[in-house]
Amino acid sequence: MKLHRQLDAQANLINGYGPEGIAVRGQYYTEGLLVTADWLQSPWGPESSAALGLEHFTEVLQRKPDVLLLGTGKKQVFPLKLMVALREAGVPVEVMDTSAACRTYNILMAEDRAVLAALLHPEL
Repeated sequence: MKLHRQLDAQANLINGYGPEGIAVRGQYYTEGLLVTADWLQSPWGPESSAALGLEHFTEVLQRKPDVLLLGTGKKQVFPLKLMVALREAGVPVEVMDTSAACRTYNILMAEDRAVLAALLHPEL
């Protein structure tokens, strides 16, 4: 018999995303956000992925997640200088569009990973 640990009912799971924003534990956030299993900050980030800079990741650097998922909006955008700076600071970063980042976040949460998602609005 295989047993699986049940996720904490109080964990910040992403329940949905779309034009109305990102839903975490049933509440929609219409601006960018940072989210972990037990912490959420919104609003977060710039108006577009083109304006992302290291200054938007102060809290991320303090929390030192196993992995940072960066959701760059409707399209995947690779902010190369930012990615290099984050990796040099010891934060592994995976970049994808926001909808993929939302799905990946929930999978990593189920694996009990210390994941932090930095998500721009999925329709940007």
